[in-house]
Amino acid sequence: MSIFKNEEENRDDVLNRDVASITVSTGPTAVNHDIVQVVFVRNYIQVEPKVGWQATSDFSGLVRGLQEQAHELGGDAVLNCHFDEHFIKEEDGKLLFSQVGYGTVVMTKITRF
Repeated sequence: MSIFKNEEENRDDVLNRDVASITVSTGPTAVNHDIVQVVFVRNYIQVEPKVGWQATSDFSGLVRGLQEQAHELGGDAVLNCHFDEHFIKEEDGKLLFSQVGYGTVVMTKITRF
């Protein structure tokens, strides 16, 4: 039994649920929700540091990865996310920039009166 009048109303395209619409937050929410699963994303970027070079914290790739996993699991938000980055020096002297992100996928409960 569905809360919708017909199954057509429950489709992702009707509800406008796409990957980009999934909320990613570093904090909790006051909205009732069910926990789905914890998800994890890691990116590696090979860098060649030069004089004056600085790392930039652009976590957009991590955010997109969390959104994609949440969408696959049927969630509509990823809460309590944490992001971190650090350098890894490989044996051959190359330098990797490692970015890590994780959070809890949830499904928001909608209460109708």
